[in-house]
Amino acid sequence: MVTSMRRKFILIATAAVVIIVAGALGLINTMNYMRMQWQIESVLSYISHNNGRLPSQLAPEERSWFDDPDWSHDTPEFSYQIRYFSIRVNDDGYAEEINISRIATFTQEEAIQYARTTVQEGKPSGFFKKDRATYGYLITKLDTGYLIVIMDCTRDAAAVQSFMRNSLWFGLGCILLYILIVASLCNIVIKPFIRNMESQKRFITNAGHELKTPIAIISANTEALEMISGKSQWTENILKQVQRSAKLINDLIVLSRMDEQKKMLTMEDVNVSEMVASIAESFQAVAEEQEKKLVCRVEPDISVRSDGKSLYTLVNALIDNAVKYCDDGGMITVEAVPVTKTVRKQKGTVISISNSYADGVNRDYQHFFERFYRGDESHNSKKSGYGIGLSMAQELAQLLKGKLTVSYKNGVITFAVRL
Repeated sequence: MVTSMRRKFILIATAAVVIIVAGALGLINTMNYMRMQWQIESVLSYISHNNGRLPSQLAPEERSWFDDPDWSHDTPEFSYQIRYFSIRVNDDGYAEEINISRIATFTQEEAIQYARTTVQEGKPSGFFKKDRATYGYLITKLDTGYLIVIMDCTRDAAAVQSFMRNSLWFGLGCILLYILIVASLCNIVIKPFIRNMESQKRFITNAGHELKTPIAIISANTEALEMISGKSQWTENILKQVQRSAKLINDLIVLSRMDEQKKMLTMEDVNVSEMVASIAESFQAVAEEQEKKLVCRVEPDISVRSDGKSLYTLVNALIDNAVKYCDDGGMITVEAVPVTKTVRKQKGTVISISNSYADGVNRDYQHFFERFYRGDESHNSKKSGYGIGLSMAQELAQLLKGKLTVSYKNGVITFAVRL
């Protein structure tokens, strides 16, 4: 349980920092890309407004104190660093004016070809690749024809891609560093919870052993009274409650020692068929006394490698719960079938215990595995028990590396454990 708590703490903390880092870096990269796109489109628009040519000195723009600085207006060399070409075409698609003096990688034929390609795209602006270079284009509608401006923006695109790549590695590095820090410090964070759990375990164990003595004395004295005065309704009730209390104490001690029990498991080949049939047979008399029908359908020679004692306790708890909470006059079905193929293509077995349960509609069945949870919360239920049987069964299933599930259909509730 402590290991599970530590893993969940690290997982939740890591998920939180991943969301924060991914959101922050995603926002920064999106803003950086949008700014790059805006700068390229503004230069293309400026060239288009000047009839396809970029003047040596850009017109100054009025800016407020909150605007981002634009280096294109701060250096006179900007206009000489921009590589572009422009083509004016008429309505028939013929080039009337071609300006390729400010670019070296395009011949006149290539410029016309790429200009036609951008027009065929049907978009007023965008980007395209030529070899490893990136170019942006802008198509402006004129009174007669179009003006197409294509500009080299490889450096800007490469800067954005480099920033994205570096920010990704930076984010991954931060997340890994965070995981290492959280993993090293999580013991300090969950230490109070561990101390509290250990205190609870010690209290339950010590209190259980202390309570066994007076319960044994009460049982012995009651039996002595029966020998002297004979059995009566009162002595039978006393012995029945003593048995219930003794079972509760034993179950609590088992729960408190569940982590320790993992170290004491004896893995061996267990005959599931014989074990399940034997446990079901032991509950036949109890079911008949309550006018309930118990049916056992177990395939022969089913075996699984597990701890026999823990598996016996698990199956016993599930059948006891089914008999206890089955509807009056209902039926309990115990089944065990082999599984030839699971998700990992390994052999296994499924033990399922079903019982009639008319009150199971619209219930949250996951609460059934909580300690001391009972469907009848009034505490006046005629059903005996304290609501820890299913909780113990679930922990035993996890201890045996199995999975306990619950389902409800057509008035029947089914608990199935896969091993």
